[in-house]
Amino acid sequence: MNRNHYMILGTVLLLLGITIFKVDNLTFTEESTKFVAQQIGAASEEGFLSVAPTPKKTIAIPPWLRFSLMSVGAILMLHAMGMSKPSG
Repeated sequence: MNRNHYMILGTVLLLLGITIFKVDNLTFTEESTKFVAQQIGAASEEGFLSVAPTPKKTIAIPPWLRFSLMSVGAILMLHAMGMSKPSG
């Protein structure tokens, strides 16, 4: 990976961390909740998910994730600035 790759990856992670500061939790729709339940095998019967209404799944975003994304993004950006420019 060269300087440009580190810079864009750091920028994306930093902006993602800043964006997550505005979000407290994620709530899935009924369709996505059914999909996740089918993928992890939460239903014990085959037709269970199609008959009964599925409650919406909510995921709380931990505070450490926000700071981790911003920190890693900032470090990658600083690392990219310290690297030599790509020759070409």
